[in-house]
This record gives sequence, C-alpha cells and structure tokens, in this order.
Amino acid sequence: MIAPDKHTEIGTSVPYVAGLVLKEITKSGVIKYDELKNSVFSKIGSNVGETFEYALSFLFLLNRISYNKFSDSFLVTQ
Repeated sequence: MIAPDKHTEIGTSVPYVAGLVLKEITKSGVIKYDELKNSVFSKIGSNVGETFEYALSFLFLLNRISYNKFSDSFLVTQ
C-alpha cells in the first residue's frame, strides 16, 4: 500500500524504502542485489520484510531503475 494511513510506519513504507534504494543505487552507480539489500536492511533494520521487494518493483514500474540479470545488479535509468 502506498497511501499512508494512521497505522503506517513511515520508516518502513514503500515510498521511504524506495527513496533509500534509489539513493543507494545513485551513489554507487551499479549495485548488486545482495549489497543493496544489506545496505537498506542495515539502515532500516530487519523489520522491512517484503517492503524491500515492493520498493524495487515500484521503482522498476516507474522506469527509475533497471535490472541486469546477468550480473544480478541494478542501475538508475535516465
């Protein structure tokens, strides 16, 4: 769910996690999936759960990131 309500924890919401993911990918240029996941989990904690994958899907559907299956990595699309 993207629209927050009174029960939403902002620190683990899809838009917040997507922002962190986009920031990490932009900072490093190209980043492997495991490195990206570890980086986001270290900043937010293990309570992110499935939100990480939802955030990746959200950014991919908006055409903000692209995935290279051969190197298992992400990069920012222009």
